[in-house]
Amino acid sequence: MKINVLKLCTALVSLLIGYAIVHSLSPRQELTAIEEKAAMEPFEFKNEAKLTLDCIYGREPYVVRFSAYQRPDVPLEGVNYQRAFCEKIPSLGATKITIDILDKTSRERPVALTFIHHDEASPSIESLSAGKVVNQSFQNGIPRGFIQSRLDLSEAGFYTLVLEFGGGVVSEDEIVRIPFEVGKGL
Repeated sequence: MKINVLKLCTALVSLLIGYAIVHSLSPRQELTAIEEKAAMEPFEFKNEAKLTLDCIYGREPYVVRFSAYQRPDVPLEGVNYQRAFCEKIPSLGATKITIDILDKTSRERPVALTFIHHDEASPSIESLSAGKVVNQSFQNGIPRGFIQSRLDLSEAGFYTLVLEFGGGVVSEDEIVRIPFEVGKGL
């Protein structure tokens, strides 16, 4: 009789442990309902700046959004520095560059960034290779999907940011070139 009671108690304890494990691994219904409610709420963008696709570069799956931000010591008159710049960065000096990698599979690949200062507005690959390298960096995967670089752009003129996905020898499809102009106002 004692053995049967012991077996019954062991079975009940095992059942409770199994229930606790399964219950802890399953998603909670309350959290799912809250997440769905938050996702269905309308999104309202209250910034006066117009959203454009001008700052998106590359080809699938290597599509990136380029943004530049400045807080110059001597701001130019009539320039709103409370926004992101793209093709034209108005002032010289400290500039924060942000690259958003839009495709999630591309975020797993290494990325080499090279900032090049050159003389032409739309340089060929040959003339780009003759330009002055201002900054280089390497990221071994971008899990969050964005890269930030801080540069001191001390010379006015034309620049190109070259992103190479994959590390090592890459094909032309894995290269994104982002041209921009610095220090000539808007």
